Parts: sequence; structure tokens; C-alpha cells
Amino acid sequence: MTVDVYNEGLKFNALQEDWRRLQRHPNTDLDHFALYLSHQGSSARPWVMAVKNAEAVECIVVGRMDAGRATVDLGYWTIGLGRMTSLRILTEGVLGTMSAEAAGLVIQKLCESLVAGAADRVVLCNMRTDHVLVQAARNVSARFLPTMLSEPQPHRRMQLPDDAAAFWSGLSRKHRYWLKQLAKQVESDFPKSLEYESIKSPAQVDSLCDVVEQVARKTYQRGLRVGFKNDGFHRDRCRLFAEKGFFRGWVLRLGGVPRAFWLGCVYGDTFHSEFTGYDSDFRKYELGSLMFAHMVEELILEKIRFVDFGLGDALYKQRFGSESWEECDLALCAPTARNRIMTLLAQAVKGCRMVAMKLPFVGRLKRAWRDRVAREARGRQDNDAEA
Repeated sequence: MTVDVYNEGLKFNALQEDWRRLQRHPNTDLDHFALYLSHQGSSARPWVMAVKNAEAVECIVVGRMDAGRATVDLGYWTIGLGRMTSLRILTEGVLGTMSAEAAGLVIQKLCESLVAGAADRVVLCNMRTDHVLVQAARNVSARFLPTMLSEPQPHRRMQLPDDAAAFWSGLSRKHRYWLKQLAKQVESDFPKSLEYESIKSPAQVDSLCDVVEQVARKTYQRGLRVGFKNDGFHRDRCRLFAEKGFFRGWVLRLGGVPRAFWLGCVYGDTFHSEFTGYDSDFRKYELGSLMFAHMVEELILEKIRFVDFGLGDALYKQRFGSESWEECDLALCAPTARNRIMTLLAQAVKGCRMVAMKLPFVGRLKRAWRDRVAREARGRQDNDAEA
């Protein structure tokens, strides 16, 4: 068994046939990977490994080399630790079935790249805590300081029933009543003005992105500089998956004005949720919940089996999710004094965050922070409109 590294565009093209055979997630779709690199220019380059057994590709590990600032999250605050070159093994970056032997060889190859100075650190991104690659990484020499960058987080998904009636009957009586009351409240306050629009066609992508931006710029996610942004990469990404027949988008309107959206991709038998948001002025109507119920009904008609809620946790994911597993970001650092100091600093910040998250007022503080950044995002929008 051998591990070959492909770190130039022309070289990793030799893996196309096996890559397309093994890919199973939009994040590591070959065309999406190439699109991302084309938009990043010189700031990112491929670092792809193929595990071969008698010249046959057994599995592929998809990574990229990023030059930038290392950060650590402390709730909604992000602390910069200085410039680092990171070799990131991407979310869902292991294509195919990886054996324990293959995982050991891959980690050995990654450690060799750290010793050679190719990167300051290796980061296994959002990988299941029970994955063989994580286990192999945690067992390497202490000189590489194997470190979880944050506490493991649940990743949730929902198994869809065969029909919409089964979806509704599967909810608790309290949950069904709550959703129906939301719909009644919207109908009472905005008579006959609730509309849903479903978008799949490549020809609709540009206009959809313009509409979604009207809502996204009012959300707290925009204030935190995350979530959907109507830029060249996101438009091209939506168009790419629409051309493949994978893209799904929904917009909720009240009186013809967009107030909420949900975007994602159908890949195989799973809908992967990617971006969602709502106009914060309409929070009391919980438009996201209404949109989710409508979206699920349409996905059931398509015979989709699962909704994957993607990264991070939220109350709606806990409410609707039927299964979950834990994921983590695990880092190995190059054995230099500077990298060890930065890694130990990140561990100290992580420890502070763990203590802070146990305080009783953290939930209220997070809600107040989201409200503030949403108001700031709206204020910037109003200022731009006046200008």
C-alpha cells in the first residue's frame, strides 16, 4: 500500500476518474474543488493524496494548502494568532473506505510534510471523532502536538418519511400545534400574502442570488461575516450545482417581498442544507420553521431520504434531527518553537471558552449579541441605500 501526493493542478487531474467514482458530498465534488481553487488564485493550492493498493486507488484524501491567519473562536469572537500556512483536510475529504492501515500511512505522510516545512500545521476539518484518520492523528508523536481546536460538536441529519402525512404525524402533538399556529398567525397578519418559490434551473441562479442577498444582508450571520454572500464564488457555485441538477433553493415572500430563504444541494439520496436566513424584523413569525416544513414536503415528493443539516448546531436541528454524530477539528503542528507556542495559546483560549460556555447567562448573551449584529447589518444596508 502506498500514498501518492498530488499538489499541482495538472497532476491531480490524473485522479479524475477515481475521484468521480468515489465522491459523495458537494463539498468535495471534483468540479466544486476546482472552482474554489480558481477563485482563490495563489492563496490556495491543492494537496490531494491517493492511497493505492497494487496501483488501484483505494481512497482519496482531499486537502488544500491555505496561507493566512490562524484563528481560534471564542463564542462569537474570533481571536487571531498570527500567520500560518495550513494544510487542511476538507470536510468530507476522505473519499472511499479508509482502513486503519491506510489512515496510519496518510498521517505519516502528513507528518513528513510538516517536518519538511511544507506547512505550519495540518487541520482535519469537521471529521467524525470516531473516524480512523482522527484516531491515527491522535496517536502520533507528542512532538506534533495533536490538538482538538474546539470541543466536539454534534452533526445532525433527519431521515425523511415516504410521504408528507407521515412527516406531520411523526411530530409531537405540541410541535404540530406550534407549526400550525405560526402559519395561522402569518395568515392573520398578512392575509393571502404568503408565497413560496422553488428554484432549480441554472437560468434562475443570478436572479435568485440577488433576491437572497436582500434577506442575507439583514441577518445576524452577515454581521458575523458568515453565511451566504452574493459574490462571484457563491454565484458560480450555485450555478455549477444547478447545471449538474443538484441545486435547490427556496424563497419565502410576504406581500411579494422576500423575507426568508433556504439553499442547498441534493447529492445522491441526501439534501445538504447550506445557507438559510430570515429578515430579523419578522423573528416572531419563525419564518425559517415555516420554510423548513414546506421544503421537507417538496423533498419528500422527490423521494429524498435524508436532510443533512451541515455544520454547527441549532435548536431547529435538535427538533427535527433523527440521528447525530460528533465531529471535531483536529490539528497537528510542525515541530518548531513558534508553532508550539501558537498551538499552546490556542489551547488556552479553548479552555477559557469551555469555562465561559458553562456560565448560566451565556444563552442570553449570545441572543443579545446576535440581535446587535443583525441591527448593525441592517444599519449598514440602510446607509448604503441612502448613499
